[in-house]
Amino acid sequence: MLAVTAAVDPVPRLADAFAFRLGGFIVPPVTCVLGLLGVVMARPLVRKQEQALGLPLFLLVSAILLIMVELWILDSRPGALFAFVIAIGVGFSGYSLIELAGGQVKDMARRVLARGSADGGDV
Repeated sequence: MLAVTAAVDPVPRLADAFAFRLGGFIVPPVTCVLGLLGVVMARPLVRKQEQALGLPLFLLVSAILLIMVELWILDSRPGALFAFVIAIGVGFSGYSLIELAGGQVKDMARRVLARGSADGGDV
């Protein structure tokens, strides 16, 4: 009875179609390419505030977002469609996430420095 009810997926996922091992990681190239396309295609649609950074900083932010998406794909091994959709979202609004994280790091550093000066310099 158990053999009859066992769920077997005979069709491999697109994300795993051409996967290969590289340096201890299983690399799904189809998903990685879709992640790259999602970030690259979403970058021209960013907010005007980010476009005012200038080309060098815009490219730097794009590279950071691309690295972030590719590492997420290698670590989490999501499905191809899910990775593509998330990559579009990160490419479009990832700069806001970087700003938010940077603001939180600044606030934490201020609190640590303020606490250190209030304690007489002992951190």
